[in-house]
Amino acid sequence: MVNQVGRYAASDEVDDFLLMKMVMELPEKDKMVMWSQGYLDSVIEKLPEYARDILENRKQKWEDTKEFYQQQIEEILSDEEFIKQSKGERKQFALFVMEHYRELQSLLFAAYDGKITDEDIRKFVYRRRFGGRKKYLH
Repeated sequence: MVNQVGRYAASDEVDDFLLMKMVMELPEKDKMVMWSQGYLDSVIEKLPEYARDILENRKQKWEDTKEFYQQQIEEILSDEEFIKQSKGERKQFALFVMEHYRELQSLLFAAYDGKITDEDIRKFVYRRRFGGRKKYLH
């Protein structure tokens, strides 16, 4: 789902000053949504040169975080114990992942099924930052 800024940037006639104003008014969460859904680059292209760093700096930070999780997943996938468990019964494997890698379980199950994508990791990074689940103290 593309937000208003994304739709405006995708239109044929874009006023770069108006687009810059729209981007600056966006909350951090909406800027990250544009990145996680993969259309932030098209918005950056339409911004004037002097205003591109508004999003480029944030994008780099999010890309670094995505790389961190990607490396973690690759390390786990190459771990001997993980490989051994993945060759066993699926239920036992699921319990193993939930016990040892709770926070990364969605990505690990996607990787196990061979369906992990770059978009999955982007959405994971977004959810880690602006997650829907509340963590309570009790």
